[in-house]
Amino acid sequence: MKKAIITGATGLVGMAVARHLTSIGIEVLSLGRQNLSSEDISRSFGLGSRYLQLAMAEIALLAEHIELMEWSPGDECVFFNFAWQGRHKLTDGTFKEQLTNAVYSTEALRTAKKLGCIKFINAGTLEETVVEQFLLGKTDDPFQSTQTNYALAKLASRDMCKMVAFLEKIDYVHTRLSVPLAPDLTKGSYVATTLKKISEGVPYDRPKNMQLFDIILIDDVARAFYLIGLSGKNKADYFIGTSRPATLAQYFEAFESLVNIRGSENADFVTPKNLNTVNFETETLHRDTGFIATALFQNLLKALRRP
Repeated sequence: MKKAIITGATGLVGMAVARHLTSIGIEVLSLGRQNLSSEDISRSFGLGSRYLQLAMAEIALLAEHIELMEWSPGDECVFFNFAWQGRHKLTDGTFKEQLTNAVYSTEALRTAKKLGCIKFINAGTLEETVVEQFLLGKTDDPFQSTQTNYALAKLASRDMCKMVAFLEKIDYVHTRLSVPLAPDLTKGSYVATTLKKISEGVPYDRPKNMQLFDIILIDDVARAFYLIGLSGKNKADYFIGTSRPATLAQYFEAFESLVNIRGSENADFVTPKNLNTVNFETETLHRDTGFIATALFQNLLKALRRP
């Protein structure tokens, strides 16, 4: 992989991947909806990175835009697709609004093939696994989620892209994430906001949701996508995580304990025992790419306490 194209580059994951690839000498073309100044581009994606303002509704026109930019993907370019949009946030909106993202993903895949990219890496979510298992009757638990439309659309995106990739003859790699976090807890998701409250000693409402999640720091996520770009296998479906899941309540309680152990540099989150971790399998990713998550839960405290 000598070059990369990244959609959704202004989001948490897309920006982290763009910055990581740029920092190790890979030429990156980042795509997003925002109108950014040259200073914003350098600050967001790293020195030397290029950015193109392009909505996903126009992704089929990317080849024409690239030609006008006098930029070439070359013969070792990987396409990373992180673009996704809800009505007000990533996961909301009607099913029709969410499903539009799946259509855009397939258009991005066709565009990647047209540009001569060697691999298309699509970003999914653990939520799609949860809803898929329910639909296939693999769980006796009742399906309870506020993100049903999002999960179904992500599942559709995966399957549509797999079919189109087969027809277009381009390597397709699917990936799934649970909860990626920036070390400074920016990009205010519910989890990030709550952890920040805990670090500041602010009261918070303890969640009752018993679903399992896998929190992973964004630097590890970026490194994982780089390794997948290098050696991820065609038709693979990788979960990117620590493989140490827990409920949000357990995560928050563990983080409270870490906050209160001010002098400890080695304390870390310990996964509760007797959990069903089948959805959080990371051995395949490690076998194919060598990736292992290395950032400790303790790293959040170090980042938050940094002057």
